[in-house]
Amino acid sequence: MKLLSRYRCLTLLIVAFTALLTYSGLAYAVDASASERIISGSGVSGISTQVRQLAEDQLTEHSGSEKRDRLRRLLPWSPVALQTSFTQLLESFTDEEVARLLEIVDDSLMARGRLMEDTALQEQGTPEYERYMQRLATYPPAVSRVQRVERLVSVTRMAEWLIHAQASVSDALELELSQGYEAQTRDAVLDFMLYAYRRVSNAEVDALTRLWNDAVMQRWLTEAFAALPDPARPESAEPDLIQREPGFHITGWSSQSLSDSER
Repeated sequence: MKLLSRYRCLTLLIVAFTALLTYSGLAYAVDASASERIISGSGVSGISTQVRQLAEDQLTEHSGSEKRDRLRRLLPWSPVALQTSFTQLLESFTDEEVARLLEIVDDSLMARGRLMEDTALQEQGTPEYERYMQRLATYPPAVSRVQRVERLVSVTRMAEWLIHAQASVSDALELELSQGYEAQTRDAVLDFMLYAYRRVSNAEVDALTRLWNDAVMQRWLTEAFAALPDPARPESAEPDLIQREPGFHITGWSSQSLSDSER
């Protein structure tokens, strides 16, 4: 079995997951259905992008026919398949629960969170980002601050979804994941989020955590995760749905600068 590149895997997945969290066009489109707004605004719709990007990165040296054969195994992760699954899942929610989910995804603080993650995504690889990561290893923030961000990561389920995506792609492509990849993924996600929220006050982080930890939102995230395909299995159809996925476009935002002293 070929070894799945740990560094490339983590980099691609964090970039892809952040991209899906920061995509807000559908979440705030007045003509979008309630289900579309919830699926997009909560970020779950972008996991097909993660799976596709990671798979294609690992298949760069394969021929066209071999690549198609491998991608065929990931058809259950296509945008159309997942959108259908998530939409059907929302039918089990009451009108009051749907209204609560809409209230959460449209909240201005959720937009604030998307802004922070979008900005961090754009700054990945810059000198400022690299300096922060080096400093983080030597001079980490206060334990209480790290614990706050850990709680936020936990309630968003970010690492959980990334780990599942890694396992599915490695299974479909017959690749072997590095030992300890789950811990590596969790550490990488936490470091990214510490950077993304470094200028966000503790009060804002706590408030955002409460929104994500809302009982209805947690039920939605739990059941959406359970609805994901099992580690990939071969399919007989062509992988057109995966290849036609348009991806997510990062929207520009403006932000209110907060002091680093709020860390």
